[in-house]
Amino acid sequence: MLQRMIGAALFNAHTYEEVEADQSALGQAIGVVILVTICGVIGGLVGGIIGDATAKDIILGLCYGLAFGIVRWALWVTVILMVGGGLLRSSGTQTSWSEVGRVLGFAYTPGVLAIFSWVPGVGWLFSVAAFFWTMAAAVMGVRQAMDFEGTGRAILVVVIAGVIGFIPWIILGIIQWLLLN
Repeated sequence: MLQRMIGAALFNAHTYEEVEADQSALGQAIGVVILVTICGVIGGLVGGIIGDATAKDIILGLCYGLAFGIVRWALWVTVILMVGGGLLRSSGTQTSWSEVGRVLGFAYTPGVLAIFSWVPGVGWLFSVAAFFWTMAAAVMGVRQAMDFEGTGRAILVVVIAGVIGFIPWIILGIIQWLLLN
C-alpha cells in the first residue's frame, strides 16, 4: 500500500493503472482515505489542544472528522463519476464507482500533510499544499480511470465536479460545525 501511495503522490500513471485494475484495492484506497482523515483530525486535535479545546470538543472532533472524511470521499467519487463517466465521457471511457473510488482514494495521499496544520503561523500552508497536491493527483487518477487521451478533459472533470461537489461539502461542513458547537 505504501508503494502505491508514493506512486500516486508522485503522479505515476502506472500506479494509477495498477490500482484501477486491482479489484481488491478498494480496501487499501479506503485505508488511505482513513489515514489521511486521521492525519487531518490529529492536526486539528493538536491545534485544539494548543487552543484550549475541551475534552468533549476533542472527542467529537475525532468522531465526526473520521465519519465526515469518508462521506466526503464517497460523495466526491460519485460526483466525479457522474461528470467524467457521464457528462464529459469520451468514446473510450469505461469505468465504475469502484475504479474511480480506488484511484481517488490513493490520490488522497498528499493529504497526510494536514497532520502539520497545527503548526503556528505556517500550518495553513500545509493544508493549502495538501489540497492542491491532492487535486493534481486526482486529475492524474481521473485521467487513468476514465481512459482519457489527455489531461485537459481530466482537469475539466475535477474542476466541474469540485464546483458541483462543493455544495454538499459545505452542507456537511455546516452539519459538522453545528454538531461540534
